[in-house]
Amino acid sequence: MPSAPLRKAAPAAAAALACALTCAAAPPATPNDVRVRVGVTGGPYTASVGLVITGPRTLLGGFYCAADGLSPTPLTALVDADEQYGLGGVKARWDTKAQDFVVTEIHGDVAEGKKKWNAYVNEEKIKKGPCHTAIKGGDKVRWTLE
Repeated sequence: MPSAPLRKAAPAAAAALACALTCAAAPPATPNDVRVRVGVTGGPYTASVGLVITGPRTLLGGFYCAADGLSPTPLTALVDADEQYGLGGVKARWDTKAQDFVVTEIHGDVAEGKKKWNAYVNEEKIKKGPCHTAIKGGDKVRWTLE
């Protein structure tokens, strides 16, 4: 009956594998990480995702995105929401004049002509760029194509 120990070990091994896969999906937490809700509206694609873990980080093209050098931002929340929940891709370009990113596309919805992606935090349109606006735990971040 050598297979009996294998049967008892199989559920434990499966549980360990499931935990490893689940735990690997979440980024490691840092002291500046927060949990926020993220939504995307305005184009054909809309989404509202649960809690997103976000924090200051290097983004698209190697630029560090953190308000005041320490705080997560609407853009880090959007990119992290895409990575954690699969929003279908986020594209942005670096604006050297503003020294910040400009979001150009979310899930194939392109900002073109007079339309652009605007960020809102707790239903207020941000006044600074998306990497210069701090967010905190519990905030609601919404990106809208307007």
